[in-house]
Amino acid sequence: MIQGMQGKSVRVLVVEDDPAQHAMLKSWLSGEGYQVTAFSNGLDARNHLADNWTDLMILDWDVPGLSGEQLLSFVRRRAHSQVPVIFQTVHSAEEDIAKILDAGADDFLIKPLDSAVLLARVRAVLRRANATNQSGRKLLLENCVLDRSQQALIADGVTHALGSKEFDILWHLGSYAGTVVQRQDLLSVVWGWDAMVQTRSVDMYVSRVRANLKKIGLGWTIQSVYATGYRLNFTPPTADEANLPAPEIQTENVDPPPPIQAADSSPSLENVWPASRKTPHDAN
Repeated sequence: MIQGMQGKSVRVLVVEDDPAQHAMLKSWLSGEGYQVTAFSNGLDARNHLADNWTDLMILDWDVPGLSGEQLLSFVRRRAHSQVPVIFQTVHSAEEDIAKILDAGADDFLIKPLDSAVLLARVRAVLRRANATNQSGRKLLLENCVLDRSQQALIADGVTHALGSKEFDILWHLGSYAGTVVQRQDLLSVVWGWDAMVQTRSVDMYVSRVRANLKKIGLGWTIQSVYATGYRLNFTPPTADEANLPAPEIQTENVDPPPPIQAADSSPSLENVWPASRKTPHDAN
């Protein structure tokens, strides 16, 4: 399994309605170690993105339900708009290619596809995305900015300092705002651990971020998703909430939660997931 910059497997979302192309793309990518989720309908892909995040998208231009162009527009309007997107299409006219690149695509391929070229383009786009993520010092959200150099949330000219763990948690959730981030992914990114650990302290840190966001009053909330993880949501604040004075923000230096310890007997997420539901990655 190909690993991303934080050690997690690279997730690729494919949208292709031609059965032969659909199967071929899944085979090529899976054979290289990518974790592939594939749909033949653009609307199904959009619904999947509402509760899941991905590291790369490969879109066909002409798919039913929601076209590739419409799906790209949906992704680029959301706070996790930095996900790289490769378009594959039979449209080879220069104006069509320019249109899709201007709409936010990172690269394109003209059908028929070649496996070596496709995989090389995937690696190149992921390298560029990883380089951007590492060098990026600011994350723009709806009505505020996360500034890594100051380890702070900035809104309306006011700087709200955060503890290092709280900032890293908010940065990662903000990178995929509106989408469920799995608890284990959050652990891997913020703490750098791939091993299964107890989640009590993680929940405590998230609770602190949630409380700080409520004090700041910008309309950001963190939703806990049963047996999965968390989702950062945005609801525009009312005029009264927006005019509240800047609060004093609690950082992790004040009464820090106990350190995270390796789990000896805590059940894994798979063991507590309801039998009647599928995990986000079963939607292949």
